[in-house]
Amino acid sequence: MAPFQNSLFLCLMAAAVSLAYFTPSESAAGFSLKLIPRFSPESPLYPGNLSQSERNQKMVEISQARANYLVFSQNAAMDDPESIHLPVHEASTFYSAELSLGTPQISQYLLIDAGSGLIWTQCLPCINCFNQILPLYNSTASSTYQKIPCTDPRCRKRLCKCVDGNCVYSQRYGGGAVTKGILSTETFMFAYNKDSVLPVPNMMFGCSNDNLDFTFRGRKISGILGMNTAPESLVSQLKSTIQGRFSYCLVYGYREMEATSILRFGEDTVSMRRDYKTTPIMYRDLTTYYYLNLLDISVGDHRIGFPPRTFDLKPNGNGGCIIDTGAIATFIDRGPYERVMREFDEHFTSFGLERVHKEGGLEYCYKSNPKFRPYLSMTFHFQGADFKVEPTYMYFHYEAKGYFCVALMPFTGKTLLGAWQQQDMRVVYDLNLGVVRFAPENCASDKF
Repeated sequence: MAPFQNSLFLCLMAAAVSLAYFTPSESAAGFSLKLIPRFSPESPLYPGNLSQSERNQKMVEISQARANYLVFSQNAAMDDPESIHLPVHEASTFYSAELSLGTPQISQYLLIDAGSGLIWTQCLPCINCFNQILPLYNSTASSTYQKIPCTDPRCRKRLCKCVDGNCVYSQRYGGGAVTKGILSTETFMFAYNKDSVLPVPNMMFGCSNDNLDFTFRGRKISGILGMNTAPESLVSQLKSTIQGRFSYCLVYGYREMEATSILRFGEDTVSMRRDYKTTPIMYRDLTTYYYLNLLDISVGDHRIGFPPRTFDLKPNGNGGCIIDTGAIATFIDRGPYERVMREFDEHFTSFGLERVHKEGGLEYCYKSNPKFRPYLSMTFHFQGADFKVEPTYMYFHYEAKGYFCVALMPFTGKTLLGAWQQQDMRVVYDLNLGVVRFAPENCASDKF
């Protein structure tokens, strides 16, 4: 669970308690956020104008960091929470968003993390703060800021400690990074449409004023926007207001993963379509990820026929299939991965394409032939719904080097459907019904 081991998850086990403190206005029925990918010049983590090869390699590295982050954080949660060290989010999260909070408003960039629940931002007055170009949020200057008292039901678990009358949390990360602060509430502003913002009062968040050993490229990131199913996350706190719904449609383009997309909530969610396919979210104890029930995989028109329960989530936390936007490439559990890749390899070699050295974590790469056309699709057979990935979204092309790679990687114990394979697909999460819906769409036409 990502990181359901963080202090707020352990502090806030009862979603009903969390929701009881949210009192949005009647108009708070829908809003949207711009999803800013790391490769966009708008991103606070923009790495510069990379070549296609450099960009592809960066996507591989981000995907590997994300997979390690998700699996490590879930396994760590089964151990002593006091000993948890999570990887730092910047290396394992691809999208960010700009929003405002406080009265008067102050703009902040937060990393969007569908694997964690805690919403936090750097907060003045600082004990220790990492370098940030944008003005820091000043809790003492906001008329709508409030601390959550120690007597509040949300401050009663073991990692929320009452210190000098304040409900204090602590979140530790790999490499020694740590964020500490005061559990608080504030008014957040979200985009209602392109011309106005929607104020949402009494949002619970972490006012982090003691942060050590964080290094964020570009120095614009100020914190994390948690989007998983834990009670402290954005979607859980706003569940009744947004009718439990949010969606995204990731834009595809020649400049891979550079275009911004729209993250929609509630009435802004595009949910009324006849061609949606629907599959249940697999809720389990000790996890707040979005698990889907993967039954089988097809490569091209060939359904492999994996034995039943191959991809099931096991009681010890192994197995399962997570849908996530933090990873770019898709991961398949090592055993099934070998069988899937055999299908790709037999297909490409049958056309005389020569397999070449692996590119980073991509193990199946082939010399390009400009006249070659029969690239294979791939289908994830979920419970009640087939998720077909067209060839456009199945490969990383290294045109300058003259080869391409299948955008799949192995991982021990987990399958992870990443952002690359979700491009040009409307994906709707309906938490009231406990389902995910999806249908192909030209995501470039999705505008505010």
